[in-house]
This record gives sequence, C-alpha cells and structure tokens, in this order.
Amino acid sequence: MKRSLNRLYFGIITVLILGSLTGCLGNRNWEYPPSSTGAYLDAKAKVPLSVKAVVLPFEDLRGNSVKEEYWKASIPIVRYGETRYDRPEEATNPEAVDVVNFHPATDFAKATVAELQEAGLFSSVEFVEEGQVSPSDLVFRGRLRSTEWERRLDTYFLGPIGVVFWFLGLPMGQTETAVELDLRLTPASDPSTVLWSMAMEYEGEKSDSPYYNLEDAVQSYPGALQEALRPAILDLVELADEDPGRLHPGN
Repeated sequence: MKRSLNRLYFGIITVLILGSLTGCLGNRNWEYPPSSTGAYLDAKAKVPLSVKAVVLPFEDLRGNSVKEEYWKASIPIVRYGETRYDRPEEATNPEAVDVVNFHPATDFAKATVAELQEAGLFSSVEFVEEGQVSPSDLVFRGRLRSTEWERRLDTYFLGPIGVVFWFLGLPMGQTETAVELDLRLTPASDPSTVLWSMAMEYEGEKSDSPYYNLEDAVQSYPGALQEALRPAILDLVELADEDPGRLHPGN
C-alpha cells in the first residue's frame, strides 16, 4: 500500500513538472545532420569512383526490452528511477521527455546516404528498396543492432522531496544513447562477396534539468549516429584515394 501511494504521489509530481516543461522539449522529430552542429562529416574523396552505389534499409536486429521504473525514485534512500528501451520509438505512452520520433532502419540508412554523398565517394549514391537494385550497382547493406535509450531520474535519495533540487539547478536526469550497427559493401550481382565492411558503435551521455538539455535529448541519436559513422566514412575515403580497386565491383 505504501509503495502504491509513493508511486501515485511521485507520478502526480512528475506529470505536473514534465507537463510544465513541455514547451522546453523542442522538436522531437528526426533531423540529419545533427542540429547540434548542422554539418556533415568533414571527409572528401579526391576523385569519385565511376560507379553507382545504393544503400538499402538496414536490417533491424534490435531487441525488445522495456524497463519503466521512474517510480523507484519516489522511494527515499533510492537515488534513481530508470527507464530503458531497446526500441524507444515504439514506447507506449512514454513521458514527454522520452519521446523519440524516428524510424531507425530507414532514417539511419538515409543518413548514411547523405554522408556518402557529402564525401564524394561515388558518381552517385541513393537510398533504394531491395527490389530496386540494378546488377551494376554497389550495395551497402546495414544491420542495426542497438539504439538503446536509458534515462535515470535522480531524486538524490530523498524521494519526492528531491525534485526541489531540480529547480535549484542540479541535474534532473541523465540520458545514455547507444547506437550499434555494421555496414558491408557488396556488388549487387554477388551479395556474398564483401568488398568492405565495418562494425561501429557509439554511446553518449548527457545530463538535463528544467533549465538545460531537455530539448536536446532526441537529437542525441543523430549525433550518436554521426559519430558511429565517422570511422567508416574516413576509412572509405582513404580506400577510395589510395586503393580504389578495393571498392570496385570489377576487381
């Protein structure tokens, strides 16, 4: 009974506070390049390879784990209440601060297209569906392994009373954003022949309060993806400049 009352009390306080902060949350939709920089990666091939490349929607291998335990922060002597989603865009009735509007399998693939275009690696790069691949194309295939979202709500071991510290400037929460994927490049005519591949991952953490970073939470995904893609784009540019035969389906 006591735990139920704690949940109710903390739930009311949290809803009222987060509701009052809705105007601070900013745009919750996917944007690329990241709004924090407004820029693509600074990597350019000397000469584009005279071949067309396409990027397919990524294969989605993420899990389905859900943990929604913000209520634990309402218990004195317990510091954090945690929420964790393997697929944050599919969360049912999330708190406003946890809303993420994107479609990773296609949005990440299209962001990869944009970075490849900016790098000037190929005569053209497009996002296409599987059935639209030409036999003469080079094909990037991706596997999306993680977009884990974890947020810890901090009440400083004081339960509901701890929310006072949020308005004194101490962090309200900490968000960890993980991106894990791999890419491989193959000739369209022979998907079993891998010309290039790389596994990538990135994890970022950011604190927030009613006064800062709440509007940036969803934008952690574009930033995390760009950082994950950085070594791949740099490696491809180096290959295109120094060993272009590695990236050509005829070799």
